[in-house]
Amino acid sequence: MSGREEIERVLDQAYAARARQDLDGMLECFHPDARFHANGSDAPALDRPSQRAAIGGILETFQLLDFQQQCRVIDPPRAVVHWRGRFKANNTGHTADADVLDLIEVRDGRIA
Repeated sequence: MSGREEIERVLDQAYAARARQDLDGMLECFHPDARFHANGSDAPALDRPSQRAAIGGILETFQLLDFQQQCRVIDPPRAVVHWRGRFKANNTGHTADADVLDLIEVRDGRIA
């Protein structure tokens, strides 16, 4: 079971990597058998190659221009993070703001 401090650490690390558009930095935060699922995707990514493809696809499609964490609720081993971002669609250059809600479970110091 992951404690509050461990969850805070991995969340800080993951969101800093996201803000940098750092795919490898983000993947370091994920457990190798984590279940990653983004709304609108066909199926969850359940292993490292599919995690890399799913997260890499998001980074290739949208550039994160601004990241503002709104709220973090932690009840180990789970966390919910509400954040706002300004995104730029790389294919059109169009920008838009969006609220994002991440549902996270941490196991062995990594996002599971």
